[in-house]
This record gives sequence, C-alpha cells and structure tokens, in this order.
Amino acid sequence: MASRDTSNGSRIDRGVALQSALEARESQDLRELLSFWDGHGRAPDSKARLVGDLQRRMSSEKSVRRRTKFLSKKLVDLLKFFLRGEGYRANLEHVTRSKAFSYLSPFELKAAINALTKRGFLFTSAASNGHAPREAFLVPSELGDVLHTFIWDDDRTVEETFNLRGQLARLVDRSGLNALLAEHGIKGKAKTHEDVARLLAEPDTVVRRLDALDNDKHRELLRIVVSSYGGVAPRSMLEKKHKGLGRWNRKALQTALETNLLGTVRHVSLGEYGIHQFEEAVVVYEELVEPVRMHLNPGDPAPETVRSLGVDFISDISAFLSFVEHNPIKLTLSGKVYRTAVRKLEDAFIITRTSGFTGQWLFQYLFDFCQSQSMIERGKDRSVYPTVKGKSWDRTPLEKKLTRLLSFSCGNWTKSVEPFHGKRLLDLFLERLRELPVGQWVEVNTPAFAARNGYLANLDRFGVRDEFQSRYQFAQQTGMRDPHQLALALTQWARERLHLFGLIDLGERGGKPAWMRLTALGAKALGLEVPVDIEEQGGALIVNPDFEMILFPNADSYDLITELDRFADRTSSDSAYRYKLTETSIEKAVAEGLEANTILRTLSEHSRVEVPQNVIYSIMQWAEKVKFVTQTKVSLLRGRNKEVIDRVLHDKTLKAHVIQRLSPTAIVLSDALPRDELSALLKPLGVFLEGDDD
Repeated sequence: MASRDTSNGSRIDRGVALQSALEARESQDLRELLSFWDGHGRAPDSKARLVGDLQRRMSSEKSVRRRTKFLSKKLVDLLKFFLRGEGYRANLEHVTRSKAFSYLSPFELKAAINALTKRGFLFTSAASNGHAPREAFLVPSELGDVLHTFIWDDDRTVEETFNLRGQLARLVDRSGLNALLAEHGIKGKAKTHEDVARLLAEPDTVVRRLDALDNDKHRELLRIVVSSYGGVAPRSMLEKKHKGLGRWNRKALQTALETNLLGTVRHVSLGEYGIHQFEEAVVVYEELVEPVRMHLNPGDPAPETVRSLGVDFISDISAFLSFVEHNPIKLTLSGKVYRTAVRKLEDAFIITRTSGFTGQWLFQYLFDFCQSQSMIERGKDRSVYPTVKGKSWDRTPLEKKLTRLLSFSCGNWTKSVEPFHGKRLLDLFLERLRELPVGQWVEVNTPAFAARNGYLANLDRFGVRDEFQSRYQFAQQTGMRDPHQLALALTQWARERLHLFGLIDLGERGGKPAWMRLTALGAKALGLEVPVDIEEQGGALIVNPDFEMILFPNADSYDLITELDRFADRTSSDSAYRYKLTETSIEKAVAEGLEANTILRTLSEHSRVEVPQNVIYSIMQWAEKVKFVTQTKVSLLRGRNKEVIDRVLHDKTLKAHVIQRLSPTAIVLSDALPRDELSALLKPLGVFLEGDDD
C-alpha cells in the first residue's frame, strides 16, 4: 500500500520524525514492517500500538544494527546516499544521475529503493521542483541519526580518522593545547598540534594511556590490530579471523580509544579514493602504531634462519653480459631466447644456488632488465649482443647499478601491480626504509604498514579522490585493493625484489619470512651513509694453498665479491663467502676477457696474507692454456704476376688498405674498401678488375 506524503509541516533541515512517517503508513504496511523489525510474537491490534512498537525498535541502535545486517552492500551504499542529503532526503532523479550507481540499470535502482522502502529504511515523500512533482524518498530523522552512529558516523576527514594530529586539530584550538597536555600528565608547552601529537606519541605517554584501558578485551583487540593489521582492521576481518575476541561493544570501544587519544572505531568508506573499504574499522592513529605494538607485543626478534643475497644478482648480470659477449645467443622468431641457452645460463647463476628464486624466472627478469637498460641489442641475424653500455657494466659504480635496478623494479610494480596508488605508496615505503637503522631487525610488515598508514592519512592532501574520479569517470576501473592488501603488496615487493638485489635481509621463523633488516648495500642504494662501525667490520680475504678462498665481507666488499665471482666458483654464502679456484674457472674468466695479471692483482690487493706461490703459478699456467684466434672480414686481391701486385703496393692510397701480402701474387685488402672504389684506384695504374663492365 502506498504511503501518504509525510513531509508536510516538517522542518527540512531536521528531516521527518519517525512517528510521523509511521503514522502515514497503512496498518497493513505497519504489520509487514513489524514482521521484519521483530519477527516474533503477535502484532498489536491497534495502529497506535503498532506505531509505538516500531518506533522503539527503529530508534534502538542494537535493533537497527541487527536489521541492517540483512541489507546487501548495494542497499547499504544506497542508504548512505540518502543519509548525505538534507533532511536525509533525495529525489529519485538525483539518485539515478549519481556516478556511484552508474553500474545499476534504472530498473535495478528502482528495485533497490523499493526493497529499502519495504523494510522501513526509506519512506516516500512528494517534492516539487517548481514545475512538476518529482518522486522523492527520505529516512526518518531518528532512524537516520542512529544509522549515522555506525553506518556513516560523522563527517571526519581521512586525516582526522587515521592521524592523531588531524584528530587533535578537530578537537581543540591552539589555545587549548597546553591544557590537553596537562590533562594527560605531560609537562611542557606546545605551539602546534604537530608538537602535541609528537609528545603524545612518546612511548612512555602511550603506555600510560594504554594502562588506562580497564577492559582486557580492548587491550587484546588493540594488540591484534597493530600486530597483524598495522593499525587498520575492518570489523568483518576481525570477526572472521579472530573469533576468540567475541563481539565488542562499538560505543564502549570507541569511547575508550578516543578518550585516551589512541584511535577510533567508525565506519570508514574509501571507495571514492579507489580503495576497497566500506565498513566499520578499528583504527589506531598512525603515529601510535609502533609504540602501541612495542608495548602490547614485546619480544626481541630471533630469526631461526637468515636469508642474505648480497650482490649475487649483480654478479649474475655480469656473468650474463660476459657470456653474451663471447657466446652470442639466438632469439626465436617470437623474440624469445632458445631454451637450450637459457638452461646453460640457469645452471651458472649464483643466485639459484643461494636463494629460492627459480632459474627460468630469474633469467627472464635479468634479460628484461638488461634489455630495458639498453645493455643488449638484437642483431640482424636474431643474435643478442652486448652494447657499449653493457660492456661497461662491470666498471659502473655500485651505487649506480643499484639505482638502476631499483628504478627498473619500481617502474614494473607501478605498471603491473598497482598502477594507481603505486607511485606514492612506493615513495612512502622507501622513506620508511631510510628511517631503519642498518642491520636492525624489524617485523617484515612494519615498513609497509607505516607507508600504508601515512598514505591513508594524506589521501586528501595528495588529491587522490579527484585524481581517481577523473581517471575512472568514463573508464572501467579494475578491482580495488583494501588497505590490508595495499600493505601486503608492498611487503611482497620487498621480499621479491629488494631481497633479490641484496638491499634487505630476511629473517625466517617456521620457514616463513617474519623479519627484515636494511643491509649496508640497501643503505647505499637509498643514498644513506653506512655507519662506520658496520663499514669496518670484516673485510678480510684469505687465499689458501689448496685454492680455497674465504672472504669475511663488510660494507666495502661488494665490488670485490663481484670480481671474485668472475674467476672463482662460489661454494657458500653465509657469514663468510667461500670460493674455489679451479682450472675451469680461470680458463672461463680468461676466455671472457679477464687477464691473469688482473686476477692476481685482485687477490694480492685484498688478501690478508701473501698469496701462495703455487696459486700464483697455477693461475698463470691455466691462463696460458687459453689460446685466441682472430676472425676478420677481408678482400683477397690476386695478380697474374708479381709486377701487378708491386704496382698496387707502391701506390700510397691503395697501400693504406693493404693488411698483408700473402705471396708474390696475392695480397689481403680491408673489406671496408668497396669494389667500385678499388676499381677506380687501380685504373690510373693500368690495372683493371676482371669482371668489370668498363
């Protein structure tokens, strides 16, 4: 049964009272509503009692929350649209024209509105644009107010939701900052909200506010939120994966967190920013995540296994370029390297023996990198050759090599993994890495969580909403990630790329990465100074008479490691690098252009003790076994007698092109001299090329 107009005589800014809206419905409609909102017992006989029962249930947060769970996400999003309107009202035309519902047909949209009307979340209202009546719908004021407390909350910005500084700016003026500090037992004065946020983020003050939480369930919930989700955890995820927490009271938790300036609980909707977040979430302010985690989840990291790759990947790039220079590889018609060549290179890669990276994937990634950096080129016969840039790779400073690797990887990630949010997220992530002390273990997700939280708090400052709406206004948008997925994608990139480049080490627990630490190599790549105490550790090379070599690396050993990898077989890469000099390894290095004197100079300059004489002698002997031949394109010129060739050799112009006289009647000329030019030079001497038309 259609309802009557419920807007007459009501204040537009406040909306329509729930009682008025219900009284405008027919008794049969009210009984159907009561079956949805109650579902138990017998409906009252009188309309007045029907209105009273419904009014009590539809203004109770507990009841409204329970009934809202029966709504699909589409209906909830539609309900939010009406809650944004003045008096919780909107015309059907406005709903239809909204970009938020462009994925729905007019029929589907009308069906969704009817579903909300049937359940009592919407009521019809006649409105006018001055010309013709338009169908409008509204949410009664009491029901809308209740819905606001958990389905939409208030009008806080993302900074006020995720950032303590933003929340303080919302709560107090600058004149009240010192009183706020005193209220939380902090002595001193502050001039800005940022100063207060920094003081409130000090570990001691955070601990005092955490101790003020008198509910153990709240403390356990916070521990999980900061440890497993980095300070931002949707309610649905918490209830699904941590059922032992039970169901918490939103109002009580929100009051506890906000009163102690630790965080908040509210509905967070980030769809307009291109992030899949449309529900209630527990948020710990970004500045407090780490001190809260340190207090609620203490314990020094103790990795069971440490994974460290150093410059293994850089050494493999050098080996690949050297191999290609002396053994050009062929490409198929589709531009792929023949599998036989790939297998041969895979077996030679150091990193396949020191990591979990597979040879086939590793080769393709290495090949793509060299190609992107113009270090290899394709010849006319589909062979791959190193360019001048590729031949100079070994002479390129280590910092520049790392910069090129990092830039290549960042570009790949933003292009293929996270094209919209990726650039800013990576910039923030690398900033968080720069803040890590070199060699200090942190939980593997900590830098990614910090970068993600900083990004969420600054979505408005970065202009993400406008950029997202502009980019995808008329284009299909791919699946959005939620906040947790954004952080995990950063961690995965670090584990797969930064670890590959040796910029971070991984600490494992139970066979899975649990911690990471910035290496001295990573500090160099990020433009940081390596601490002196770390730089001076180790750094000794020992060459034994049995051709075993041991290197205790330090921050300056990376170039030496790549040199040793060129002429010795690496046998292990733990705290010390172990190598074996063999006849095969020396012959391979010499064949690829490395001279014996260069090998011996490298060993003598870095060895802690004098290089054994038998090692020196063997290296020289092994190197001498490698013989070289030269292949050159030339032109053979034969004369019928010795006098003809003598004439050619006496001509100054022609003599400059002569490479060698093979016999009295034959000489070798440079292939650079074309036939027609040779013919022209011979004619003044009275000598003619056979076969010329002239």
